[in-house]
Amino acid sequence: MRIERTFSGLLRSPTLAAAAAFALRIVLLWLSHRGEDPAYPKFDTVGLEAHLVASSLAAGKGFFGPFPRYQAITAWVAPVYPFLWAIGEKLFHLTFYSSTMFAQAMNCVFSAATCWPVFGIGKKVFSMRIGLASAWVWVFLPYAVLFPLEWTWDQSLSALLLAVIVYATLTLRESGPSLALTGYALLWALAALTNPTVCILLPFLLGWSMLKRRALPGPSLASAAKVTLIFVLALVPWTIRNYYALDGFVFVKSNFGTELWLGNNPAVKEIYSPELHPLVNTRELIPLILNGEPNYNRQKQRAAVAFIKAHPRVFLRNVFERFKDTWSATYDSREDAWIIALRLRRLDVWFCSMFSVVSFAGMILAVRSDWQEAMPMAVCLLLFPIPYYITHSALRYRHPIDPFMAIFSTYAIAWMWRALTPRIDQAAGSFAAGKEELATVSIDR
Repeated sequence: MRIERTFSGLLRSPTLAAAAAFALRIVLLWLSHRGEDPAYPKFDTVGLEAHLVASSLAAGKGFFGPFPRYQAITAWVAPVYPFLWAIGEKLFHLTFYSSTMFAQAMNCVFSAATCWPVFGIGKKVFSMRIGLASAWVWVFLPYAVLFPLEWTWDQSLSALLLAVIVYATLTLRESGPSLALTGYALLWALAALTNPTVCILLPFLLGWSMLKRRALPGPSLASAAKVTLIFVLALVPWTIRNYYALDGFVFVKSNFGTELWLGNNPAVKEIYSPELHPLVNTRELIPLILNGEPNYNRQKQRAAVAFIKAHPRVFLRNVFERFKDTWSATYDSREDAWIIALRLRRLDVWFCSMFSVVSFAGMILAVRSDWQEAMPMAVCLLLFPIPYYITHSALRYRHPIDPFMAIFSTYAIAWMWRALTPRIDQAAGSFAAGKEELATVSIDR
């Protein structure tokens, strides 16, 4: 009896889903590298900047050298992911090739662990069944499987952290201790040092949580001020480091001006102009080296703003293209090396579009049912991609909100199933009644 209860409990918990997710990703990681020549990999892994910075950290050079020809102190990438990567490289004395696989395996862990907050959010907002089904959707979601293997970047960790933040936001309204507020603020700081784009969500999620905490003892405004203060203080050391190391104020990352310019300049044809990135363009690398990151990025930001003001229609057209790419992969599917190698471009566009449509349908249904409960996830879907509409888009940039899309999609499918089930039962009943009546008529004859 105990064994049966334990097995039943395991099936109803997200632990099995997390284990299945990790096993699936690790097996695919092994298959993607099996028997390959390290000099000529079967599938290219993208994330050179983070890899070079991690290697510099492991070698004792500091946060240094994000490009092969740019050997300087940097803040081009956020610090958390390269530091985690550097710890593994230092501990295990990894080569460049094995270091890449370590980062991919680390991404698999982050992606699999996301099953737990996905389950928790689905359970809190909807029901136990929706939470568990959402966790299993995450296990097999193509983007949750592909990105940990293709990109040695922070997107899988960012998805995990943002899902944990939303779960903590839903939980914080029920929690009175001051320690919970401190932990919440530090969680936000960790996410910001991983992917500063999440900061766009902080005022909205914190405001929602504080409004829900009004029933608890203590003023909610003071609680919000405490979270904000601790969040800022947690980021101060890295900001001070950037100020003295780079000779200029940098919040977390230095490259926003460049990214804005890459998506808004005369060379942009559809989404952005990757050929102008300093990583591959010597003409852009030289002024970056001479001027330093803060000055170079301020110059690029001014150039981008001037272009936007001079060409508002072109800017709006490009924003629309980036919006379309974010939700349907129209451009991303043509550029993604793995999608091209696997010959999945049309399928990628079709699946991405349908996934987006079903997700937004689930969001609308959830907001209509209980807008207050659905609001944290809805805010993430609506607000998080905005910086990428303005700069340039990619599905990996959207990935931190994919857990909420998985939950909303599961809810939409469940809602449709519940709506159709009575009609199916009614049709089946009518069919059975017709057969019975026909049999009665035949007997009478």
